Amino acid sequence: MARTIFLLFSLFVAANCDQLSIVYAPKALEFHGHTRLNAESVSDVFGAALGYSVSHSTEWDGLVVKDPFNMANGAVVVVAEGLDSITLDGAQTYELYGGSGSDSIGEIVQKSADHNGVSFEIDLKESSDSFSTPLGTVQPDDDDVKVQYLKPKSNKADSDFMRQIAFINGLSDLLVTSTDEKIPTIHIVRISLEALLAAHEPSSHVVTEAKKLLSNAMEGLQTAAEKAFDGAVVVGLIASTEAPLVRSKRQAVEETDDNPLNIAQKYDSNYPVIFNIMLWFSVILVFSLLAISIAIATMDPGRDSIIYRMTSTRMKKDN
Repeated sequence: MARTIFLLFSLFVAANCDQLSIVYAPKALEFHGHTRLNAESVSDVFGAALGYSVSHSTEWDGLVVKDPFNMANGAVVVVAEGLDSITLDGAQTYELYGGSGSDSIGEIVQKSADHNGVSFEIDLKESSDSFSTPLGTVQPDDDDVKVQYLKPKSNKADSDFMRQIAFINGLSDLLVTSTDEKIPTIHIVRISLEALLAAHEPSSHVVTEAKKLLSNAMEGLQTAAEKAFDGAVVVGLIASTEAPLVRSKRQAVEETDDNPLNIAQKYDSNYPVIFNIMLWFSVILVFSLLAISIAIATMDPGRDSIIYRMTSTRMKKDN
């Protein structure tokens, strides 16, 4: 009985593991083996590929840096939430454990900001007719995606999935035609297959066709990213079955002509130094003033006091 429970528990854990697939990497980097990777280290993998420092200590040996002087200049990551696994041609696949890879990949945005990089992250689960990117506006066209088993007109889950695939294809077109040198360093695109998989059987033709569409979209995105970054890019796909721990939405600030993308204010590198100087100087000044006030208040007001000598009025004597 105990053995049966343990086997069922093992199958449950194995079925709910996330998956990281490295679709493309420059020649300076080599991804090999199939060693399991801690989910919290996913951002470190892409950060190390970009030459950033590593936040978490790990013994994972799936990445080898052959040429530290020609690291990747960009990373393009697609996060497919609700998908347990997918097979991509030529991709190196690693099983993730210990958390959600969907949550961990967000840390790479902060790493890029610390190195004066520009990040682009968008969640395609939000219904919209168009999406703004640093490279331009994408208007997904579902008619460009040819399907056989998916029924977008009668099934909303199928329609939403096709819209997300159409956006990935549109983003690929923008990368191919872009000549701007200020292409974002990090591209994170989040899609969801949860509604699609809930509406259809996992072994159905619909799910098989959906995975094929995602595979083709990743192939097109890989080709576009190679051209945009001149081959110095890492392209990856994270299949995440675990729902993110926190998924909150903040109210967007009204866009202005000076800041159409609503980019956060960038602080100078001397900001923390100046902040600490002013903070501790203010603390020392407050306590010094407090000590002086207490000393004056408790001083003996005798004739030997300097306060008495400075404030007393001496009488004039006639000689």
